[in-house]
Amino acid sequence: MNATISMDGLWTIVDSLSTKNKKWLVDKLLVSLSASNESKENAILAGIARSAKEAKEGKTMPLDTLWEQL
Repeated sequence: MNATISMDGLWTIVDSLSTKNKKWLVDKLLVSLSASNESKENAILAGIARSAKEAKEGKTMPLDTLWEQL
């Protein structure tokens, strides 16, 4: 069985929480967002490192060739 709830309905539930529970929820959301941002940052850094390695190994192409392929 799938349960769905609108964002307004979810907000009603969140708004009805005690201050202690709201703080707990905020902490959990911040940890989740932080982990998500770290994953994106790590993926970007890995891509930069991979590109630098390829450039160092000579596995690159001239910009004109790249531009033509686009």
